[in-house]
Amino acid sequence: MDNNYTLQTVERALSFLEYVATAPVPPNVRDVSKALDLNITTSYHLLRTLVARDFIKRDDDGRLELGDGVAVLAQNYRRHESVEQLLAPVVQQLAASTMETSFLSLREAQNVVLKVLVEGSQRLRVAGLYVGLSGHEYRRAAGKAVLAHLEDAERRAMLDESLASTPVQLRKAITKALEKELPLTASRGWSADDGQTEEGIISIGAPVFDAAGSVLGAVGIVTPIFRMDKSPDAFREAVLAAAAEATRLLKNVAILAT
Repeated sequence: MDNNYTLQTVERALSFLEYVATAPVPPNVRDVSKALDLNITTSYHLLRTLVARDFIKRDDDGRLELGDGVAVLAQNYRRHESVEQLLAPVVQQLAASTMETSFLSLREAQNVVLKVLVEGSQRLRVAGLYVGLSGHEYRRAAGKAVLAHLEDAERRAMLDESLASTPVQLRKAITKALEKELPLTASRGWSADDGQTEEGIISIGAPVFDAAGSVLGAVGIVTPIFRMDKSPDAFREAVLAAAAEATRLLKNVAILAT
C-alpha cells in the first residue's frame, strides 16, 4: 500500500477546520471556500459534517468558530501529555532499578498505547518496541493489566477491537482463557505476557489508576525470560512499586488541582 495515500475528503475537512481555527476573524463559508479553492457546494457539505460533529459552530450571521468537539480533543490530548510527563520519571526509575527496558502504556479508547519507553542498561536488550505501539491487548502485559480492571462492557469493547481480525474459533479460545486469567491478574496486581508475543521474552505489567480509581494504563518491564527466571519476585515487586508510585502521583496532582 502507498504510504502517501490519503483521503481527499478527510484532507479537505481538516484543511477547513484548520482555516477556521487560524483565521484572524471568524470567517463565513464563502471565505473558507475561496481561501482553500473549494467548490462552494463541497464547502457546505464539509461544514454540515463538521457542525454535526460539533467541531465547528456557526452563529446567526454565518460566522464560523471552533466547536466544543475541538475542546474535548484538546483536553484529552493535554491530559495524556501531562500524564506522560508526570510519570516518565517513574518509568526511568524502574529501568534504572531493574536494568531492564521499562514502559508506560495508557488507555486510549479501545487500545492500550505505549507512551513512554526507556531502554534497559543490559547488553542484551529486547528490540522491536516503540512509542505508539498498540493492539493485541489480549496478550500484551499492559493490555491485560488494563483489561483486568475494566467494567464488563468496557472489557468486551476492548476485546472486540483487539480480536477483530482473529478467527472465530481462536477468538473463543482466547476469550475463555482470559475469563480465568484476568480475575487472577486483578487479585495479584500484575499481568504477564510470557512468550505470547515473542518467544523467549517476558513482559510484566501492573495497572495505574487515576484519582477516581479508574484504570488509566500500566507500567512494566520487558526482559528475556532467562533473566526473569533468576529473580522473578524482585522484578514483580519493582513493577508493583512503580505502579503504586504512579497512582500516588496521579492522586496527588488531582488533590492539588481541587
